[in-house]
Amino acid sequence: MRRVLTTVFAMLAIFTASAQQDFKLMSGQSVPVRITSPLSSDNELMLPPTAIVDANIYAEDGTTILINRGTPVEMNIFTSRARGVGKPGKLTVECLATTAVDGQRIALMGGNAFLGNDRKGLAIGLGVGAGIVVFPFGLFCLCIKGEEAYVPANIMLSNILVNSNYTINISK
Repeated sequence: MRRVLTTVFAMLAIFTASAQQDFKLMSGQSVPVRITSPLSSDNELMLPPTAIVDANIYAEDGTTILINRGTPVEMNIFTSRARGVGKPGKLTVECLATTAVDGQRIALMGGNAFLGNDRKGLAIGLGVGAGIVVFPFGLFCLCIKGEEAYVPANIMLSNILVNSNYTINISK
């Protein structure tokens, strides 16, 4: 009876060991990210930012999915508004993390900066030109702001990388 139980437990251990596999997600692997909501350096117009992983991320075997397409991506958004003398608004997007198929949090690194249009030439040209003709009032043209930075929805960020090495445990 003891041999039968030992054999049964050994077979169960072999079966459970083969039912789970560990796959490596290596540091530096590219993760394409798609921004799904429009962003603006004008904080009043911006909705909560959302982004997703744009393609399945596979293990080295090429068939096992480690990160599913459509998985949400955590981001940090830094903004600076447009200012006088034609300075443009700036928007910086930094990707922080996403989730693997086993529920593990995967740290990401990378992002992008977006600038609005610069209007320095217009502000300085009008400010100096009108300042000479209509002296104190023409200098108010130096208060012309640059344009706010704007990022439409469905923009791809292709320079996002996995920050560290991970072992993803997948049950089969």
